[in-house]
Amino acid sequence: MNKISRRGFLKSTAGTAAFAIALSTSPHILAADTDNSGNVTPCLRFTADGEIFVCVPIPDMGQGMITTAAHIIAEELDLDLETTHIEMMSFQGHADATGRAAEGPMPQGAGGSLSTMMVWGPLQATAAYARELFIHAAAIQWQTSERNLTIKGGAVYNKKTRESLQYRDLVSHTRQAEYAVLRGNASPKPAKDRTRIGRDQRNVHAQAIATGSPLFGIDSDAPDMLQAVIRRCPHLNGSLVSYNRETLLAMPGVRHVVEVARRPDDLTRPWLVPNGLAIIADTFWQAKKAANAAEIEWDGSRAAAESSSVLKARMVDHLENGTPADSTRGGDIDAAVKNAAQVVEATYYHPHWAHACMEPHNCAADVKEDSAEIWTSHQSITESINAVAAATDLPIHKIKSNVMRCGTGFGRKYAPDFIMEACLLSKEVGSPVKVTWTREDEMEQDHLNPSGMYKMRAAIDNDGRLTGWHVRTAADGWIRNAAKEPPMGLVDNFLGEWGYIENNVRRGPWRGPQHNTAGWVIQGFLNEVAHAAGRDPLDFLLELFSMKDVQKLDTWPYPLLEYSRFKKLLKTVAKDSKYGRRMKKGWGQGIAIYHTFSGTCAHVVEVEMLGEKDYRVHKVTSAIDCGLAVNPLGIRAQVESGIHDGLCAAKYGNFLFESGVPITNNFDTYRKMRIGEAPPEINVRIMDFGDEEPRGTGEVSLPPVIPALTNAIFSASGKRIRTLPIAENL
Repeated sequence: MNKISRRGFLKSTAGTAAFAIALSTSPHILAADTDNSGNVTPCLRFTADGEIFVCVPIPDMGQGMITTAAHIIAEELDLDLETTHIEMMSFQGHADATGRAAEGPMPQGAGGSLSTMMVWGPLQATAAYARELFIHAAAIQWQTSERNLTIKGGAVYNKKTRESLQYRDLVSHTRQAEYAVLRGNASPKPAKDRTRIGRDQRNVHAQAIATGSPLFGIDSDAPDMLQAVIRRCPHLNGSLVSYNRETLLAMPGVRHVVEVARRPDDLTRPWLVPNGLAIIADTFWQAKKAANAAEIEWDGSRAAAESSSVLKARMVDHLENGTPADSTRGGDIDAAVKNAAQVVEATYYHPHWAHACMEPHNCAADVKEDSAEIWTSHQSITESINAVAAATDLPIHKIKSNVMRCGTGFGRKYAPDFIMEACLLSKEVGSPVKVTWTREDEMEQDHLNPSGMYKMRAAIDNDGRLTGWHVRTAADGWIRNAAKEPPMGLVDNFLGEWGYIENNVRRGPWRGPQHNTAGWVIQGFLNEVAHAAGRDPLDFLLELFSMKDVQKLDTWPYPLLEYSRFKKLLKTVAKDSKYGRRMKKGWGQGIAIYHTFSGTCAHVVEVEMLGEKDYRVHKVTSAIDCGLAVNPLGIRAQVESGIHDGLCAAKYGNFLFESGVPITNNFDTYRKMRIGEAPPEINVRIMDFGDEEPRGTGEVSLPPVIPALTNAIFSASGKRIRTLPIAENL
């Protein structure tokens, strides 16, 4: 049975309002505050009775980083994760010149599909250093050469005498100065000696999740902790005017009614914390009932004229009459269009998408005069500490942040708002307070994926080759990728222009930010161009990616694209899916490829039309280039996850505003894909290009699945999808 570290419920400590949690030693800022007597490097901790805890640096929001990080450590130390506890690593950063928490050599935040890439080297080095400490300590104990020793199953093994010493028996010896091993002398295992990396490792929390064990921030509780529900301003940019304070205070269990001030108070700037009214009670349900009974008057006049339809109309006007905020160009796009045998034009549009995190936001905070401690589901240990500091004005060495497993995050749980709210309330009332968002809160106060419109134009010569590429964007966020990524720079003549529509919508990263829609726009329009040229879409893409061998992108994280790998992905996924075979009437295949951050993925989607207005995805065939496959099982899970997210957002995603107020605030108005709509067959091939290090995975499969889907719908029905969501535009 997998012995997974359990986070028990919070416990009150005698005579104080502090509470502790059993997940791990709390991640916090200064090593001096931590009892390191049982630690052998930051990646390994031992209890007094000899239990081993593997300490991982990156929070897990479903992307499998706890498992992947533990897998890397286990490789270097030959540990069995089925019999080893797993916990979060203590904070390894420092205070920067401004007093903010800053990351050290061990990254401790999840985002940009970079987690495995970032921790690969540091974790290998740290675990290898721990291994050398154990071997060095054992060599002195046995008075033998280190050449005679190796590691096996959590112990140092003497190849000559066949004796062994468990790691737990060597901990105190590794802490002695005379046993110090220079960090630079510790080398990770050679690839040929690995027994775990590249092999499947099941999720170390799988059993705990399946059996409902309290792993998540929302599970945190304590007998004396007060519960808070906040009625936040529903307007895009509004403020609290009045409310029925005395009535609320008289309701059962209500202890406090507290106004939550907007941060910053400058209404021309995006909020970090929205204006609201907090009801603090003995139980969540008491707080929720009182919050529902609050009679609040809001001033929403500043954004009352904004609605989804108005924003869309302003985008149309900007594309026709507006001035781009910036542009990128090469060659002569006007000459390419003038001399073209054919010019293809189209306009694409997508609405806002909500995160709809499975676990609504939450934070438990205990703020005292000279210290603060929180328990929360957040994507970054570092930024969670900074959120506490911003709310309390405490120096960061007085802050402890216990970061739990996230019930999804998708970028939204990188924000500070729910942490700051809990800290502000705990500080105000002088007691531990837990803030729990409802589903309506999570959607109404979301940091949405931006909405955008794209005017596309392509020039084709007499041989059906792409000779010019022009993209003009208008969006309510700074969306640049669609106007900056290939075919920009692949073809000699290109122009990318992007424009920003002033608005009050709160936006933020959503799984594969910018790429999630740029992939659809670019690959969807390339499919149109291929058909207009009388070309097979696969052949057209292969020819396009033969124009250059490599290309350095001007979008973060500025990767170098190797197009031989693109072509290999396309050929592989085409072969695996039998792309191009004759399909039954009403059936179709669509192919697409896209590079997201540091990884690339190609899909072939097969659909069947269900009448004129619906369809069924029967099969998705995928090939991913993610560098070294550290944990193939986890990679396949992430590819499948991205496919489902992409199919869902493409078909149903549509977050709406009217008169400056969200009218989409729960699953009755923001539909998600049902299990019966999920493709019954997904086949994932992980490509091996001989890389020695991993690349990105978590967000990489989502962007290309949307154009593969819309291209398949066109193949099956002849209908071109240029406006999302598909369910409303088929």
